[in-house]
Amino acid sequence: MKTSGTNLEHARAHNRRVVIEAIRLHGELTRAELARMTALTPQTVSNIVAELEQAELLT
Repeated sequence: MKTSGTNLEHARAHNRRVVIEAIRLHGELTRAELARMTALTPQTVSNIVAELEQAELLT
């Protein structure tokens, strides 16, 4: 039974939703503010923001 890959995918999706929800509720935020508000690491927030920018969901 392989679950670690699935769990990682779920964690990534959850983290992405957390960042999107913070932006939706609070508007424009810096990456540092997002990290503090979401309790995610700055690197995780930077990765998520980069993904959202690449998907043209953030500018």
